[in-house]
Amino acid sequence: MMRLSRNKPGARAGRPARALLRFQRLLAQKSLRLTAARAAIVEAALERQGHFPIEDLVADLRRRGIRGSKATVYRTLPLLTEAGILQPAVIAGDTKIYESAFGRAHHDHLVCSGCGKVVEFEFEAIEILQREVAVRHGFRLEGHLHQLVGRCAACQAKEGEPGGAGPSVPAIRN
Repeated sequence: MMRLSRNKPGARAGRPARALLRFQRLLAQKSLRLTAARAAIVEAALERQGHFPIEDLVADLRRRGIRGSKATVYRTLPLLTEAGILQPAVIAGDTKIYESAFGRAHHDHLVCSGCGKVVEFEFEAIEILQREVAVRHGFRLEGHLHQLVGRCAACQAKEGEPGGAGPSVPAIRN
């Protein structure tokens, strides 16, 4: 049975503190420090709702008066992903979109190639098949990014009208 993701926007109590602790442990394993800029990046990432490009996270930090550079955010991304705080959500062309992963249930994405609409869903049969394929090929899964790309109902309806095709380069929206 397929169901839409049950992840709800908003942070649960203590979520930022637990995420920071997890991040601090990962940094310590790598002999790195939890700087004020890194802590602010974690907090801003957790406050974001839905899917977002990193440029939006950088803008959030600037609005908060955090003086960390765009390069600091980009250098911190692999660490945030390794710590399970952020995950790549959708990749469209050269654009990678992220979402908060900390404390959220796993889900996959349907992405409209016409308008960029993103639908989160959970479908256990896909998860079972992925595990079976991995075992068959001798892999131990550590994670995955699964997105199905197609046309949403609205874009399909537009395609039936003269000149109603969507944009040629998809824009990503929540």
